[in-house]
Amino acid sequence: MKNTLTRREVLLSGLAAFSTFSALAHPSIKRFHISLQLYSVRDEMKSDPFGTLMKISGMGYHEVEPASYVDRKIYGYSATEFKKILEEFGLKCFTSHTGFKKEHWNKMQNDVTDDYKKTIEDALITGQKIMIVPSFDWDKKDMEEVKKGIEAFNRMSEIASESGLKIGFHNHHEEFEIMYNGEYLYDLMLKEWGPSQISQQLDIANMSLAGVDPMVFLRKYPHHYASIHVKDFNKKTKLSTQLGEGDLDIEAILAFAKKNTLIEYWVIEQEDYDGKMPLDAVGANLQRFKRYGFI
Repeated sequence: MKNTLTRREVLLSGLAAFSTFSALAHPSIKRFHISLQLYSVRDEMKSDPFGTLMKISGMGYHEVEPASYVDRKIYGYSATEFKKILEEFGLKCFTSHTGFKKEHWNKMQNDVTDDYKKTIEDALITGQKIMIVPSFDWDKKDMEEVKKGIEAFNRMSEIASESGLKIGFHNHHEEFEIMYNGEYLYDLMLKEWGPSQISQQLDIANMSLAGVDPMVFLRKYPHHYASIHVKDFNKKTKLSTQLGEGDLDIEAILAFAKKNTLIEYWVIEQEDYDGKMPLDAVGANLQRFKRYGFI
């Protein structure tokens, strides 16, 4: 039997498609989560994590992104202990930087190791929504290895999602310095990692180190990003710097991302301090960020 649509049905179908496109083109994020990447105060977190978290809370931060997970310890605390400390200071942890390496992947069983399943468990205990992997352990210059790594990430993401945890990936500069068939390695990764599989955290300073304009990728893949590292970059020193003191048009980048992408988690980071004390730097960065209209 031939299936025909009335003019009204065609019109309604077209309106629905347009409505969906418009919603994606102009996403509505109900709440922006602003956090501090704790690598910004790595020495302080190593020597006095409790006191440092107290100071971060006192500055006005309400969320943090940890960058240390070793032997099921987050800065020396179990997941349960770390969450209690965060709660004591009114802090939350929705994203983290947690490694996923070859040793965590069992190709023969198409599964992660039992130890890594505990890593996923700990992420959920701390309240994480997205566990972000900050590196790619497979050889980026070998296409066969790249394919193996991408496949492992996709399967690991499926396993994590069964527990309610999203997996993300954080770029560095290498993904924009290695090319395959005229495309950046990062292009290849994003095409294989759809937004529903691997969420992306864009580090605008890292890609700037490779000479790539962050706006290019924000325009090209607006729906792949759920998180961004808000970090300025000094082109002369090739180092990160205080927000507003580098060479990136931070305000324009953030304004575009706020309006046109699905970014929900905005993570302030500074890795180099130009003589400033790290805690002073991250405090000033939060005040600067407030001027951009997110808080």
